Amino acid sequence: MASIEDPVLTLPADNGYASLLEKARSSHEQGRTSREIDDSDIALARLYSYAFRIHTIGAFHATRLAVESQSPADPLAVAQLRRASETLRDLADQGMETIPDDFRAVISTFYRYDRSVRRVINALEGAHRATISDGIDGITERFRATMADITSNNGIHLTRDTESQIEASFVVPNLGITIVPLVYGDHHSWNMAFLNEEHLDVPWHRHHHGVEIHLGYAPVEGYMILGDWRSPVKEGYALPIPPMTRHGWANLSGEVHHVPFIFGSFKQAGWGVFLDVEPQPMLLEDFTEVDRDGWQMGSAVFLEREIATVAALRSARRQVIVPAPVTNRDGSGGLELAVTRATEAPFNLPRDDFRAVSVVRGEGLARIGPVERAVRTHDHFAIPARMAASIRQTGTEPLVLLDTLIKPLA
Repeated sequence: MASIEDPVLTLPADNGYASLLEKARSSHEQGRTSREIDDSDIALARLYSYAFRIHTIGAFHATRLAVESQSPADPLAVAQLRRASETLRDLADQGMETIPDDFRAVISTFYRYDRSVRRVINALEGAHRATISDGIDGITERFRATMADITSNNGIHLTRDTESQIEASFVVPNLGITIVPLVYGDHHSWNMAFLNEEHLDVPWHRHHHGVEIHLGYAPVEGYMILGDWRSPVKEGYALPIPPMTRHGWANLSGEVHHVPFIFGSFKQAGWGVFLDVEPQPMLLEDFTEVDRDGWQMGSAVFLEREIATVAALRSARRQVIVPAPVTNRDGSGGLELAVTRATEAPFNLPRDDFRAVSVVRGEGLARIGPVERAVRTHDHFAIPARMAASIRQTGTEPLVLLDTLIKPLA
């Protein structure tokens, strides 16, 4: 493990990260040449860039709000906090830009993320020195730890859906529920809605241009809401949701039930900020109750049945359980959801569009481009478009994955 040192900032760095950063710096010193950059460097830079991009609505957004809540009296501290806030806003805005698949991924996208992260930590450290504030110190250390989780790993960045991180989440406007981004791609993301005793339900709402798939795992008891209908749920589900369709989750269990969901759109910039939310209030008893298999529930899937079916297979297979056309409307794009059984032999995932992956059973070894990393249940990771990726089972339990991409259908 190497380290990256500035006068104020020290971050732990995987050797691959440190080497990539040195190549980016060298390129800029030589007029932005690409002579020293090879295909492995480009693949690694893309992986790290997507890891940073998760924090568009994660730490970049939440840390900025925390910074702006501080009100030190010292003018130098005020100036440093303003610098940190402006840079965090720039980092979030960078999430709307395409991550290239050539040398620019190294010397532009990756390099800008790294420099901006340093600038934020340096500014926060400067503000703390100027005013000696426990609040600012806590913000700094949480942000540093979140970024170090990226820089200290080999490029395959894993996130888990088991906890809500402080200052790495987003409160959805008008709904009041907290979401944590797990994978953040070019036009879609995988997220977790962390509910609590005050918000046991996902309030009914709709998106003008966004498409979604809500997921649920047992134990679960409640109603799926879609349009003007409700359907009772007592086992795992996947509910595809087109744009302009009222939807939500009514929890009848009395226990907190977190809701994983996939969101995306080809029709709006900054889609991942979830500002395309329109509340759709309506009393639960006013919805017409229908069966899970009724046409009113669209293409709802018995998710855990599908997972159990592929887990029982003796050979590897990827099977689409929600086709992309189900959610596409008027060019919004459609979300495809697939379930995969991987065995001890490496299973190659399709080399097409950006893919978000969730490990739902077992343990395995994922290889993406030039790097590999052990994965297990509850892990999530990204596979950039057109990048070679494979996964194989390493534990005794069958390895089962869900993966999703968004397709630009007419």
